[in-house]
Amino acid sequence: MADTIKTLSRSLDELIDKLGFQNKLKEQTVIREWSSIVGPQIGRIAKPEKIFDRVLYLRVANMSWRTELTFQKQTILQQIEKRIGKSIVSDLRFY
Repeated sequence: MADTIKTLSRSLDELIDKLGFQNKLKEQTVIREWSSIVGPQIGRIAKPEKIFDRVLYLRVANMSWRTELTFQKQTILQQIEKRIGKSIVSDLRFY
C-alpha cells in the first residue's frame, strides 16, 4: 500500500512538472506563505498580490514602508529563494 501511494505521489509530481504547473504551484506557495517567509512585520505591511514574469507585486501600507522595503529587496529575494527556490521570483515591485 505504501509503495502504491509513493508511486501515485511520484506520478502526480511528474505530471505536474510535465504540464508546467510546478512553477505555478511554487508561486502560489510564495503568496500563501508570505508572512512565514518574510516574518510577521513585513507580512503585515506588504501584501503579495500576484507574480507575473517572475516579478512579485506587493501592495504596501504607505510610501515610507515602500522606501524601506526597497532597501530590503535583496534580503527579501534571498528569503524567498531559500524557502521556495531560485527560479520563482527574480524581482519585487512595491505599490
